[in-house]
Amino acid sequence: MSDNRLMATTADRTMVPGYRHLPGNHCGSTALRNLLGFHGVEISEEMAFGLGAGACFFYVVLEDASPSRFTNGRAAKLEESFLELTGAPLRLRTDDEPDRSWALAREVVDGGRPALLLTDLYYLDHYGKSAHFPGHAVVLAGYDGERAWLSDTGFEELQTTVLENLARARHSKQPVFQLEGHVIDVPDWAALDREALLEAAPRAIERAAKEMVEPSLGEYQGIPALRRLADEIGSWPEVAEDWQWCARFLYQVIERRGTGGGNFRRMYSRFLAEVGREEAALAADAAEGWTSLAAAAHAASERESAEPATWRDLAGHAEQVRGAEERLWESLLAPSAD
Repeated sequence: MSDNRLMATTADRTMVPGYRHLPGNHCGSTALRNLLGFHGVEISEEMAFGLGAGACFFYVVLEDASPSRFTNGRAAKLEESFLELTGAPLRLRTDDEPDRSWALAREVVDGGRPALLLTDLYYLDHYGKSAHFPGHAVVLAGYDGERAWLSDTGFEELQTTVLENLARARHSKQPVFQLEGHVIDVPDWAALDREALLEAAPRAIERAAKEMVEPSLGEYQGIPALRRLADEIGSWPEVAEDWQWCARFLYQVIERRGTGGGNFRRMYSRFLAEVGREEAALAADAAEGWTSLAAAAHAASERESAEPATWRDLAGHAEQVRGAEERLWESLLAPSAD
């Protein structure tokens, strides 16, 4: 029997009655879907992802970090964007003081409701400490004096993390995305309307496309960041001592780390199809390009030495991805023929 099941037999815990954990692909969209589902509003994970303008791209060089080349294919503030774009009566609160932020989360569970928390998964007990990954969303489903029970993405059952580590996870100060004890919940007085949520799809698509074509972070985000990646990736072995880890991490964040495959583009393609957008095919094409790039990066990371032909191949795949992404996002921004 797993440790988590043993912990679930303790009598002094406080659990949200009737909360149901459904596994998913991506942390933020899974957490939002499960949170809304608890309150009687059923939407797909892909819809939650799309309504949060979830698809994006970032590429930054962090020489003092591990890995030193960091990419991510989703929006930094998906959950906050979901609230803003849909106008859903979800409540976002933050407190940078750990005890106070835990009190905010605990009072939600004490009221019989789940709370969505943002964390750095590096500190959560059910992950290996391989790399920091701030912005990882989980749902707090219960707690006792020592542990929290978390509803987390692809796990089949609730996972436990000691409260001290959960506090570290919720207040991580990693570069790019620093956390401040975020808590998102549906207050007792709130009334959710599924159709009103779905009406936000055009706004959410426009937000995602603009952030890719005209990114707020300039060369570190969107199409400009993709151009930099295509230009620079071939030289990673020459400029990065951790080039193998950079290549392995690139593979992981495209295919393995909660992306649903193809750097979130497979999920986004299904969202576009669900709302009737023909650009779903372009998103699927981009997803295939990302998967090919990931396979090349994985192969490169397995080699003891950096073979020039391998890294030229990587650069070629990155250039193909750039082209596919430009076609997708520029098409989504183009005026409708209607």
